[in-house]
Amino acid sequence: MDIEKSLDYQKRFFTNFAAAWQDHSDLDLYRGIDATADALRLDLSEVPGYILAYDKQAQSELRAYLQKGLVEWLQTYIPFFEVSADGIVMFGDWYHRRQFGVLDVWTRQIMQYSDAERQILPDLETYAADPENYLKKRLANLHDEAYSEADHLQSRLEQAQAAVAAEPDALTRSSRERSGGGFKGLMKNFIDQPEDEAAPQSSQTDSSEVASLQSQLKDARAEAQARYDEEKRQIQVEAAVTNYEYQAIISQYSSLQQFENSLQHIADSYMASLAAGPQLAAQKESDDDNA
Repeated sequence: MDIEKSLDYQKRFFTNFAAAWQDHSDLDLYRGIDATADALRLDLSEVPGYILAYDKQAQSELRAYLQKGLVEWLQTYIPFFEVSADGIVMFGDWYHRRQFGVLDVWTRQIMQYSDAERQILPDLETYAADPENYLKKRLANLHDEAYSEADHLQSRLEQAQAAVAAEPDALTRSSRERSGGGFKGLMKNFIDQPEDEAAPQSSQTDSSEVASLQSQLKDARAEAQARYDEEKRQIQVEAAVTNYEYQAIISQYSSLQQFENSLQHIADSYMASLAAGPQLAAQKESDDDNA
């Protein structure tokens, strides 16, 4: 494309974009943004700045205008989502509801920035796989995590107790060997005497370790139970919220997978809606003017 053709293209583009703004055509405004992103290989978020000469106020005005129609449409597209004027998407209207994400007006997608937001769909997938046992499994996992240190100490205690219990048998066998008679028994008694004298000290050490482990185990179990009791209620609340979310989804969609598919196609569905029907933001402004 030579300079003259390039300038002519730019002139026609800005003329068309200005006309779309004057006509309150959400569809043509988005088409202009998408075409510019493709032609210049820009991220969609960079395009408004390029089109509007990086005027911050103009970009904010365009964003606010387009967001009005997008928010209104999204609340009909996914009716159990509540979307604030600034694009915060909340899942449901129940107590302890979760923030699902933030609506990006340029990409026309719900963006999930926090770990809590990104965890919602995996939670729902786990729930959908076994709704009846979802809470039971989460509480079992909590119990295993809380008691992991206590279980480790229990294993060590059992090993120490087994060692203490084995010592009398070892001493009895050694005594029988020493009293076996004859020159051989006498020589063994003479050779093994230093080790036999150390045996009572070893027994005392093992018994002391058992007592220490028993004390540690008692404390660890108390801490584990306290943690389990504290976190159990929170998990019960989270499971109830996940159940509310799942019930809302299956009341509108045939499956969780269909819901996830609809999330991936928000932008395409919105553009198709604009192409098929009235411009939502423009319609809303007209309604406001007539009120």
